Amino acid sequence: MDKLRDQAFRKVDLHIHTPRSFCYREPHTPPVQIVEAALSCGIDIIGITDHNTVEGIDVIRLAADQNGLVVFPGVELSTTGGHVIALFENDAPVADLRDFLNDCGLPQQGWGDAMITAQSSLEDVIEKIHERGGVSIAAHIERWPSGFLESNQPRRVKIRIHGNSRLGALEITVPRNKALWNNGQVRDYPAKHACIQGSDAHAPEEIGRRPVYIKMEEINLSGLRSAFLDYGTSIVFPEEIA
Repeated sequence: MDKLRDQAFRKVDLHIHTPRSFCYREPHTPPVQIVEAALSCGIDIIGITDHNTVEGIDVIRLAADQNGLVVFPGVELSTTGGHVIALFENDAPVADLRDFLNDCGLPQQGWGDAMITAQSSLEDVIEKIHERGGVSIAAHIERWPSGFLESNQPRRVKIRIHGNSRLGALEITVPRNKALWNNGQVRDYPAKHACIQGSDAHAPEEIGRRPVYIKMEEINLSGLRSAFLDYGTSIVFPEEIA
């Protein structure tokens, strides 16, 4: 692991919730506890990705700035085609992210509720993320019923989602299949994609349970996007470290 850090690899967890998600297990958790939980397991970069809301971002950013942790602001959006993580530039204003949620057709009364789905389709949401300069990650793709592979959508739609050139990466929950997805060797899904894993933490103690090492010379969205394009040498799962 020290060797990886010498090569500009960062230990990353891009799928972390806060009490702003209705399903968070410890609703009174202070922001600093989330930041300290990440730092305690050596995480360099986190993504704050609450369900259908961005209201927990600024308090985490404030706590993180005081402790040297990098935060990508984001959201985990629910659509009829599955969940998708949207990540934006480190300093993206929350007001702009609220506007993004409105653009996706997420009613404010549903912010924080994973059971509320956007009016926009998953494919349209991916396009809207791209238009706003963000990066999209298909969330926990093999998990029923919220991963796009396990949604109720027709197979042709799932194949089209997987082949979307705007899709930045796949978040997988079966690490041994990483090479298959990287190389387009899964039956009916020939597109080659970067793969990550994330904790999907709904409590501080879950943070960092499924980290990934990502090579980023610059710790910003451009650096993350470049790593996703060069996934063969820039993304390493812990079990791949010799």
